[in-house]
Amino acid sequence: MSATKRPSSPWDLPPGSRRLEALKLLVQRMRALVAAGQFDPAFAIGERIMATRPPAEVVEAIMYPVDRGMSTAPDSKFYDLLRASLKRSGRGRLRAWYLLLNTVLLDRLRWSYDALRESEKLSGLPRRYGWMRWHRGLMLLNNHWDKDAAAAEFRAVLESSPQVWKARALLAELDLSQGAKARALRTMDRLLREVPESDRTSVLGWRGEMRLWIGEYRRALPDLDAAVARRSPLALCWRGAVLLKLKRFREALADLDAQLQEHPEDQEALIWRGEARRLMGRHREALVDLDAACRFGNSPLWAYVNRALTRAALGDGRGLWSDYLLLPEWVRSYYSWKLGADIKPDTPPRALEAQLKAILEAARGIRRNDRYLYSLWIEPVTAARPRR
Repeated sequence: MSATKRPSSPWDLPPGSRRLEALKLLVQRMRALVAAGQFDPAFAIGERIMATRPPAEVVEAIMYPVDRGMSTAPDSKFYDLLRASLKRSGRGRLRAWYLLLNTVLLDRLRWSYDALRESEKLSGLPRRYGWMRWHRGLMLLNNHWDKDAAAAEFRAVLESSPQVWKARALLAELDLSQGAKARALRTMDRLLREVPESDRTSVLGWRGEMRLWIGEYRRALPDLDAAVARRSPLALCWRGAVLLKLKRFREALADLDAQLQEHPEDQEALIWRGEARRLMGRHREALVDLDAACRFGNSPLWAYVNRALTRAALGDGRGLWSDYLLLPEWVRSYYSWKLGADIKPDTPPRALEAQLKAILEAARGIRRNDRYLYSLWIEPVTAARPRR
């Protein structure tokens, strides 16, 4: 009697790139089941995917059980999924997955406090589910600026899934923002040696961006040149910023033009191009970029600073004051104190311009408004400064 060939299974994963594509298809299947409200079958697939010790990009995808492609769906869809998920949440073997889904849905619905509270439950799960704490780490970092708490979450991710190298890069960012520059750059150096070839582009761009933040412009260029050559989607913006800081204005503008042609929604690139045009004396063009950057809804601090200076150059004193007053009050107060010059309603425009330029100089290469990066350009207050 001839042997009967066993039917192929989706878990008979082929090696190499074919295995990666097979895992990605399974993630898509899991997300489709979640979107249809079939949570248990979806999460069973998730369990089996994670049992294969998948590569980083698969873990990063499965961290979001709801497809990011649903970002334009109405809130009612996410609310219905959340309501159904909460009804099913309990003590079962798939409880961890329900907690993850609830956290992501609550955050998508902008119920930030409830999302953070739900995510607290993830810390009580077995260690193998530590990778689920990624989203909580990002919320703590971006919404609450709690660096120590966020670092604990990213370490839990690495204990569970050490292949998720982006958690190591974020820990390096946190080291950098707390003054541990050498340790931060050592981490990035090790990552560059250890990550798969497919991830080297991202690490090169990330290390170049970090050097941009701390003013190491010439040392940032080789990384960013390599990242651009390898088609990094963001490195053109950062290389343009480095070239601008090196006063290579035309080259900077060429990079920023290319970035915005491909990614017209890149707010950081709009801010940098607006700054480049302002410094080149092309104030009307700068104003177009900075107006566009200010239309974004995520507090474009650096667009306001640059637009205020642009309006001043155009003789628009009222516009200068308007943008100046949009800066956080504590930033204005800090720099008034630091420069020893109180800003009052009758203060001449040149004093406002001096303060705005001092803020830009202190920020070096930062044009992202992430609060956890503020420590890179706001000095700690250790003693009273004498008034001039």
